[in-house]
Amino acid sequence: MTIQEREDALGKFVEREIYVCQSALVEEALKKQIFSIDDLENKYRPFDGRLITPNVCVRCQGEFICLDSETGECESCFEDHQEPQDIYEWWLVSPWFSKRLLMEGEPILDNDYGIWWGRCTTGQATSMDYVIQKIYDDIMQ
Repeated sequence: MTIQEREDALGKFVEREIYVCQSALVEEALKKQIFSIDDLENKYRPFDGRLITPNVCVRCQGEFICLDSETGECESCFEDHQEPQDIYEWWLVSPWFSKRLLMEGEPILDNDYGIWWGRCTTGQATSMDYVIQKIYDDIMQ
């Protein structure tokens, strides 16, 4: 598959699974308490345990089998210093895609009105997001 063919296929995948940006709607519904932040899954990014080397926690300096790949922390330090994910945009997504995003640790707001992905990046096409490309690559294998 050429680079252009991959980009075209990825674009079609995104068009099928990510419907529309509804940031203003979701923010207003949260502000007016029509939606509840309690319905948000993965508000905090889960520990991933993907970093194998180096194996020394950046906080406690202990040696561990695996660390969080983004922070370099052991699981205990990660949980002690965890902060909510920064959500910049809200995108209405398909039910299938929301499950895949959840598996990748992405924030998902699911209620009687719809299912929204809390996008933690902004300023580029959604098809360029690492998590989108990872999900696409996983299903294409």
